[in-house]
Amino acid sequence: MLKTLSIRNFRGFEQFEMHDLGRVNLLVGTNNSGKTSVLEAIELLCSHGYLPAIWEAASRRGEVLMDAMDGGRPEISVRHLFHGHEIAARNTFSIEARRGDGAESLTAVITAAQNGTTKTTPQPTIASRGERSQVPTKGLESWEHCELDRIDPWRDPLDLELLWKGKTIAEVVLRLTEQGGAKWGSVRGVANPTAKRAPKAIFVTTASLTADEAVAAFDGIVLTREETFVVDALRIIEPTIERLAATVAPEHRTFNGEARGGLFVKCTGLEQRIPIGSMGDGIWRMLGLALALARAENGVLLVDEIDTGLHFTVMVDMWKMVAATAERLGVQVFATTHSRDCYESLAAIAHDTVSEGSNVTIQRIEREKGRAVPYTEQEIVAAAERGIEVR
Repeated sequence: MLKTLSIRNFRGFEQFEMHDLGRVNLLVGTNNSGKTSVLEAIELLCSHGYLPAIWEAASRRGEVLMDAMDGGRPEISVRHLFHGHEIAARNTFSIEARRGDGAESLTAVITAAQNGTTKTTPQPTIASRGERSQVPTKGLESWEHCELDRIDPWRDPLDLELLWKGKTIAEVVLRLTEQGGAKWGSVRGVANPTAKRAPKAIFVTTASLTADEAVAAFDGIVLTREETFVVDALRIIEPTIERLAATVAPEHRTFNGEARGGLFVKCTGLEQRIPIGSMGDGIWRMLGLALALARAENGVLLVDEIDTGLHFTVMVDMWKMVAATAERLGVQVFATTHSRDCYESLAAIAHDTVSEGSNVTIQRIEREKGRAVPYTEQEIVAAAERGIEVR
């Protein structure tokens, strides 16, 4: 599990740290304090610099460029990952964490291509700690000796260089377009050999899962113990649900990317199966959380606005489900909220599981302070009992 997290020059953070992290961590703070950015930083770190993770993070925010000169194929805008939204020589961000078994870091740097010539993106190189000399040094040297303080991407070709350090070391170099973007073909085409050994990092947005994602996730757990777990999670909201099933018929899935199709439930006392989209926002949200937990085994679950679609009366049971399953499957959970009901319901499970090690924490984020204020299980319970505001 992550014990600490340190962010430098990533999105809105010039410098930020979190400490005393537990199994379940709830991030609170005002609007635009950077809660979602913290989730994204953890996602990128856990990906070991896997480029599709960067694409997905940028796409979720709509940070996409359309290059009319290239057939309208989409590109992600890399500049918004960097503090100040600038692409400049030596511009860098870093994400570092400490786990129980050591430290790891991901560093991203914008560099001017050597000699200004176009080159083919190389495959990343991986080496063990004892073989550091085998890691390519071109990129590392260019970070220190780049001669330009600011460059014109329309004139000077740029690279995005990613260096991940942990138990192994890997470097990925990606040529950026003239707009300072990265094309999906380039992102998809660059492999990262350490990514196969990276911990799973599952990101659940406020919209939860698309129909295709939900069906694919359910297909991965059908006829396993996790199928029973998912059905039990749905019963938190609708106790009459007996079974959950997917359909292969495409017409039952979606007319657009956001429709809630492809899954049906069987309820006690009803002969007809019910499309899960008919059951309301809470059922869909609980389904997304349960499926994501099952997929994140031995990894990290990241949930933006975890209380979305959930009535305050079910939040205690939701937290009990999340905490118990995270412990059983070895998942570390990071979630955000603006809701007082959400963190007070977390206090209810903290009261039941309070321990010296503090497996449940609240992290209050105030960007201008540069360091989150952690609340332990004991402090969460005390704040809830006394009506103290921690958001």
